[in-house]
This record gives sequence, C-alpha cells and structure tokens, in this order.
Amino acid sequence: MGHLLAATSSGGGAGLFLVVFLFLYVLFALPVWGTYQKAAPQGDPAWAAFVPIYQFIVLLRVAGKPKNWAWFLLLLIVPYVGSLAFFVISILVLNDVSKSFGHGGGFTAGLVLLPWIFWFILWLGKSEYRGPAGLAGAYGGGYPEPGYPQQGYPQQGYPPPPAASGYPPPPQPGTAYPPPPPAPGGYTAPPPPPPTPSGGQPAAPMPGMAPPPPPPSGGVPPDAPPAPQ
Repeated sequence: MGHLLAATSSGGGAGLFLVVFLFLYVLFALPVWGTYQKAAPQGDPAWAAFVPIYQFIVLLRVAGKPKNWAWFLLLLIVPYVGSLAFFVISILVLNDVSKSFGHGGGFTAGLVLLPWIFWFILWLGKSEYRGPAGLAGAYGGGYPEPGYPQQGYPQQGYPPPPAASGYPPPPQPGTAYPPPPPAPGGYTAPPPPPPTPSGGQPAAPMPGMAPPPPPPSGGVPPDAPPAPQ
C-alpha cells in the first residue's frame, strides 16, 4: 500500500513539473514569436519560435548570420566545454539581433541576462526591424547612405561647394565663360581683325565694327606714292 502511494505521489509530481515546464516554455517562446513577426520576412515562419532547433535557425536568419552556424547546436552534446562555447556563440547572435532592431550592447546584455523581459520589449516596444544586423555592413566604413551627397563630390540636385576666398567658382558644365575684365585705366583691347578669305575678297565685318572705306576710282589708294614718269 505504501509503495502504491509513493508511485502515485511521484507521478503527480512529474505531471506538475511537466505542466510548469510547458507554461514557462510557452512564456519564453511567445515574445520570440512576436519578434519574428516584426522581422518578417526574415522571421518567417514565426511559429518556429515554439520549435527548439528550428527556433535557432530562424534566429540566425533574423540576425544575418550564416545558416551553417546551426551546426553549433551539436556543441550542446559536449558537456561543460560545449555548453560554454555555445553560450558564447549565442551572445554573438543576440548582439546581431539587437543591432537588427537598432539597439546597442546594453540591449544585448539585457537579452542575455534578462531574456524574459527584453524579448517582450522587442515584441511589444517601439523597436523596428531594420534588416539583418541593421544593415550596418552596407553603409559602414565611410560610405554614405542613399540620398546624402558624398563629401567633395557634388551630387545631382545639390549646389556645388563654395569656392575658396579670392577665386571665382569654376563654371558648371554647359555654362559660358564670363568676358575678361577691362584693363587698368578703362582701355579695352580691340578685337582681332577677321581673317581674309581666299580670293582677295575682304571678309564681312564682325558685329559692332564699322566697314572699311571703299577704295577710290582707278583702284589706287589715296596714300599710295605717285607712279614714276
């Protein structure tokens, strides 16, 4: 009779432990499910948050890590050392998850130390998914974001940088050069004479110039010396 009561009590304790375990598992997986929904399509399918191994594979996609990192799950088979190594890898993945939602190292520490709180913040808070690891690699290293001109190179729609003091800015493509300033004293150099075309015919005067006087009758210019007798 005593053995029967002991077996009944042990069976009830195991059932209670199973119920508590399932409750805690769902409680921890629920904010991950909501976070995967915010990270769609990288977080699809969101129900993977309730599947132990599949949850880590989708988490790698949300964080922007390679899929072959899923093999690190085999480290859990190795006691002690394997669990410690997988814990370090999990910190790296959670750090990229934090960056993907626009947060820094402090939020990563919260995901590691207080996951049941910070996963709910990711799900129900105002954090927005910005792409795997926040797309930091696409605009890092000194490259400007789209829509912003690069320093030193004028972009279309943006005015050129101001010229240095004492020097006029260079003309833009398609702009005529301004006329040269007049010489000191108000004297302006006359334009060069037009070239004479072949055939001895005088060229047409340039705009703004008076035509030359016609030669006198006989074809002898007035300043020519008299012909010898």
